[in-house]
Amino acid sequence: MDKSFARNAQECNRLGIPLGAYWFSYALTAEDAKKEAQYCLAAVKRYRLEYPVFYDLEYASVGYAAKHGVTIDKKLATQMALAFCSEIGKARYYASNYCNLDYAQNMFGQEVFDRFDFWFASYRSTCSRRDAGLWQYSDKGRISGISGNADVDLDYSFKNYPEIIKKAGLNGL
Repeated sequence: MDKSFARNAQECNRLGIPLGAYWFSYALTAEDAKKEAQYCLAAVKRYRLEYPVFYDLEYASVGYAAKHGVTIDKKLATQMALAFCSEIGKARYYASNYCNLDYAQNMFGQEVFDRFDFWFASYRSTCSRRDAGLWQYSDKGRISGISGNADVDLDYSFKNYPEIIKKAGLNGL
């Protein structure tokens, strides 16, 4: 759990800034990913989320697993993403996956993209995936109010998630 999550989520809700969440995974099995989804739901349930809850499996996740004797291959990564997102969806939250081009091509099976939206990280001039719901196009943003030398990820939404989620009665809305 990010140490700043609660404060940031409270402030977004207080100021009317649309909020979503992502869970950086350290799962070693699909059952672990399901448990992570339960922890994630417990963490977000007190906040108004107008964007999806994302599963985030990255290189550091795979490295962590390797240190614990587990090789995360495409089959296992797919099982974990499906387990996490299915558990989130079962709780009536809008579940999605987060990944970069490498992971979209090599770590997740098509069934993940067929069943769930995804947030695509690709620092190029255009988004190469037409099926992405969100596109993270930069990690070099600067935002007024964020002090220091902190780079900020910049994203573009191809879908009106607040409207979609509200109309579907998801995320407790």
